[in-house]
Amino acid sequence: MEKAPKHKLYPLAETLFIEQGMTCTAIAEKIGVTETTLSKWRNLMEWDAKRDKIQSTPAKIRELLLTEMKSVSEGNKAKIDADALSKINKALSYLEGKVSLSVVISVFMEFDNWMAEVDPAEAVKLTVFHKQFINYRAEQDSLK
Repeated sequence: MEKAPKHKLYPLAETLFIEQGMTCTAIAEKIGVTETTLSKWRNLMEWDAKRDKIQSTPAKIRELLLTEMKSVSEGNKAKIDADALSKINKALSYLEGKVSLSVVISVFMEFDNWMAEVDPAEAVKLTVFHKQFINYRAEQDSLK
């Protein structure tokens, strides 16, 4: 592999591409380096291979999606293909044999509503455990 370019913005550009998942177009707009230069760096320094290694973990995918969601909610243009990442994340969760937290919450809500009609006192007791489990799962999911 070649030696990294000495340009003062090279480290920033590399980080934005590899770790933040930004496109060369978005990086060019953000830091003022031409797309041509970024493409040269990308090919010369094998940014795509580096990005693949870093961004292929479920935890990183979730982190990227959350960061992108925050950015878009602040009125910024999307920098990554969040739809594709979301689909990949869903597939990974499926392969892990684990349902998403939103599904767990939905099932618990439906069960709690049903249980409230059948035995209100027992429903109250179970709801406490459901909330504890949801908090536990949220914490576990954030660690991945």
